[in-house]
Amino acid sequence: MRYQSDLERLMTLDGDTITVVCASPDAVVGLIDEAVDEYIEFDELADEHLASGADDEAAYCRQEAAAWRATVTLLRTIAHDVGATRDAAMRRPDSGAA
Repeated sequence: MRYQSDLERLMTLDGDTITVVCASPDAVVGLIDEAVDEYIEFDELADEHLASGADDEAAYCRQEAAAWRATVTLLRTIAHDVGATRDAAMRRPDSGAA
């Protein structure tokens, strides 16, 4: 699938998960919720680290949250593309009908 290298570059999902997403885009919906949970968790951790003066840890958590946000955006794009492809296929006239 054309999104594999983008998902690999983000380094948020493991190789097996990326393979599943690329082979079965229907798996994307559940992953979106998980990815949202991840970026929320990293944002909360960053806030906690900032409050305690741990600036390096806060910066790391912000960077991780940003990567998970980008993952969510890409997964939503994949889900949209899959939906659009299915819609187009459903609108296509049956070529086998006589």
